[in-house]
Amino acid sequence: MRKKRLLLFIFIPLLIFGALTFFGEKGMLQLYRLKKEITQIKERNIKLEEENQKLREEVKRLQRDKRYIEEIARKELGMVKEGEIIYQFDDQKTK
Repeated sequence: MRKKRLLLFIFIPLLIFGALTFFGEKGMLQLYRLKKEITQIKERNIKLEEENQKLREEVKRLQRDKRYIEEIARKELGMVKEGEIIYQFDDQKTK
């Protein structure tokens, strides 16, 4: 009987300590979540860096390349040169 009490006295605190180590605020489960979040943040940072690089390159082109500016103006703003005639066709198929 005494040995059972001693074992329970030792086992219960170890069980509580183990549960806190795994499930606690600073436990293994939280550590796993944080590592996963860090990985996701790093991946997002890489994508944002790539996007920033593309935007930097576009800014440089807009600052230096007149033809690129003209291309953007034509595509996005529908601008035309003086004297140009634009033909627009309806893409809908007639039945």
